[in-house]
Amino acid sequence: MPPPGAVKYYFYLWRDEGTDQDVHDLLRWQLREKRKRLADPGLVVLDTQSVHASVGVPAATTGRDTAKRVPGRKGCLAVDVLGLVIDCVVLPTSAHENTAGIALLDGVAGQCDTVTKALVDQGFKEKVVEHSKNVGIDSSSATPPTRASLCRPGGGSRNR
Repeated sequence: MPPPGAVKYYFYLWRDEGTDQDVHDLLRWQLREKRKRLADPGLVVLDTQSVHASVGVPAATTGRDTAKRVPGRKGCLAVDVLGLVIDCVVLPTSAHENTAGIALLDGVAGQCDTVTKALVDQGFKEKVVEHSKNVGIDSSSATPPTRASLCRPGGGSRNR
């Protein structure tokens, strides 16, 4: 094992120079091409998840999600159809979904100019849809399947 000081030195150096992002992008492109996909995605899915913060986490970087009653941070992800991460943002849980969605769309637009469509969770509001038009990405709400369609084999209606 290398000494922890050397590991930290190279981690921070690569992070500051953008080398870590370059390595991540190269690995994502290789995996997408291996799966017979274009190197850059055309569609992304945006979602957030509130996670509890441990006791020692500074209060300045955390918040409280009043709807979910979760103190901590909000992890926000933009992934492609293979589940590969395109962009991520970490915010206090008190931050609104719109803030997360706008930050994710900006990150996606800055990294992948091929993305033309984004599926967003219903928690994202009109501001995210409006902002997506400004960055050249068409967004629509990904509606979850109804309970009835999950209970019947094959989903859909009863009249077949």
